[in-house]
Amino acid sequence: MNIKTVGFIGLGAMGSAMAPLISKAGYSVYGYDINSKIDASTGVIQVSEIGELNNLDVIIFMLPNGKIVSDVTNELLKKELNSILIDMSSSNPTETKTLGQMLKNKNIKFLDAPVSGGVGKAKTGELMIMAGGVEDEIESVRPLLSVMGQVQIAGPLGAGHAIKALNNYVSAAGLIASFEALATAKSFGISADNFLKIINGATGKNNTTEVKLDKFVVSKKFNSGFALDLMVKDVSIANGLIKEHTSDEPLSANVSDYLSKALTILGNKPDHTEVYKILKSN
Repeated sequence: MNIKTVGFIGLGAMGSAMAPLISKAGYSVYGYDINSKIDASTGVIQVSEIGELNNLDVIIFMLPNGKIVSDVTNELLKKELNSILIDMSSSNPTETKTLGQMLKNKNIKFLDAPVSGGVGKAKTGELMIMAGGVEDEIESVRPLLSVMGQVQIAGPLGAGHAIKALNNYVSAAGLIASFEALATAKSFGISADNFLKIINGATGKNNTTEVKLDKFVVSKKFNSGFALDLMVKDVSIANGLIKEHTSDEPLSANVSDYLSKALTILGNKPDHTEVYKILKSN
């Protein structure tokens, strides 16, 4: 498929970094967001009405959750729609499969392709893109998706959103364990610098110890760019999937409860690295 025109719905922290990359790669990009604005210098043409996005080759969603994706899709369907739809949001895979069946009945192609890597890698086009759907259809949009990062096929429709939620659960479990370990190490006179050198040279190293602790926690900047409420949402999705398919009493339930309580304590849209602040010795 020769893709030339792309609609991008959702120009928040991630979308405003991803959409310009598509424009710079030579595609004509039309952006839409009910709140956020994007500078014309990015090459993205912002439209004021969602109906203006019909008749494009591809429409990408980067929205807060799957319900909003469904609502926006229904708005698009009020006019003739022939675009390939790609949900790059962190949505519930069950909702994705339901939406996909509805679109299939209308002969509209639909893929899920959520991302991991945060705003930093969104800006540089180095995201991990987890694609779900019919393999031939994924391959037809691979050149477009590859502008934004590394494309890995996860499986059928919904698999991308499933692995994204599971990835963020594993990340969150490592986050909590790392924060508790660092705070406890300090009680034994272990400096943050020594803690990082030892953990990252041993078997306990993970994304939090290698990337987040020094940059966002030890520095007390707490500005990774990934909001705690989004992590809470993703881990809640993962917890539901694990309970349904794997375990009656999963560890994910504890991780989900921990993060939800932290969000209540911290309030005011905290960064997910601010979870460290709730520990009694930090």
